Amino acid sequence: MSIPSVMDLSIDEVMNIIRSRYDVEVESVTIGDRILKVLQIKDMEEQILDKLEKSITGDTLIKHPGELTDEVLLQLMEMRWWTKIWEPSFVLALFMGKMPPVKGQRVLEIGAGMGIVGVYAALCGHEVTISDISEDALLFARAHTIMNGCPHVPVVAIDWRLPYTDRPFEVIIGSEVVYDRRTYDILVNFLDQALAPGGTIFLAKNRDLKTPLFFEKMVGLFKFKQKIIKLSGGDGLMEVELYAIKRKDE
Repeated sequence: MSIPSVMDLSIDEVMNIIRSRYDVEVESVTIGDRILKVLQIKDMEEQILDKLEKSITGDTLIKHPGELTDEVLLQLMEMRWWTKIWEPSFVLALFMGKMPPVKGQRVLEIGAGMGIVGVYAALCGHEVTISDISEDALLFARAHTIMNGCPHVPVVAIDWRLPYTDRPFEVIIGSEVVYDRRTYDILVNFLDQALAPGGTIFLAKNRDLKTPLFFEKMVGLFKFKQKIIKLSGGDGLMEVELYAIKRKDE
């Protein structure tokens, strides 16, 4: 069953829906000099897999008992993307935190997942709209805006496949939004429609994720600069690519 616009929901209503679908706990996540309250799914992959298995009707998606088809595994992978705060999100959030807010400059976070980058940018003074296509991701993002003191931040559903006819944004940001080749054409088209004249797109991704085809499609309309940020942690060294993208003719 679909839900009303998440902007119409109170924190109690949002949390009731989330808890009816997932077992969650509130954790503290430090970004820069700020501590954010973030909902984390306990035993994430096990919960998501259980949710998917229960959502299957009939036996057409099951080849053998206990075995999931490629279609269901794809759903599992897509859900896994939005339920985790990936390392490039921290890089993009910190980058937005260092960028001085400009009056009248509107920022759109695409493929926001739980909306942590957008929340952090809003707390740093930017005029942000958070967007995703996943209903559950939007619920988590709405909860995070309220929990972290920025309930005014719009959280909206945006489908890249549909023509974008609303007011364009001066800045568009996204973290790990180019992992699926099937979305490349529609994403490039969406960015062209949703970016205001003279605007800039900032994308962050794990350097290990090879996406030459996406940038091959981008160069028809856009030019870009790349910066490599090296992160060290428990899993060793990771390199994050941060792209600044503008239209070719600007």
